[in-house]
Amino acid sequence: MMNDQEMIEAFLEAFPFCRNAYDEHMGKYGELLQHVFYPEVISNPLIELLERKTDDPVINAYTCFVERMWQEGDESVRNVVDVTILERLSDDEKVWNRFGKYISDEFKNYINTEWIRNNIAISGIAPLK
Repeated sequence: MMNDQEMIEAFLEAFPFCRNAYDEHMGKYGELLQHVFYPEVISNPLIELLERKTDDPVINAYTCFVERMWQEGDESVRNVVDVTILERLSDDEKVWNRFGKYISDEFKNYINTEWIRNNIAISGIAPLK
């Protein structure tokens, strides 16, 4: 399992254009605040892309990395996926359904059978198809 430091290193390797955002974040907070940083560099840009497009390699890159965080991350990293990234993506039905087209059946099954059922904050969210 990758901890938050290992995951941020993997993120910056996969998305080197986010290095400046990371440096600014560290300068402002002095430490990695995952629930602040990842929405800025993953959730918000991914949502913007999913609102406008249905086929884009950048969407695939973001969704693959979110899935990697879920698969390879330790408890704190997975918490960011559950509480910060997935909750935000599920706010808009169109975005949510488009997101579902990019993820594996395994991740989709987790979302539909565990995440939705066990998350009081998102009652009423439709399962991904």
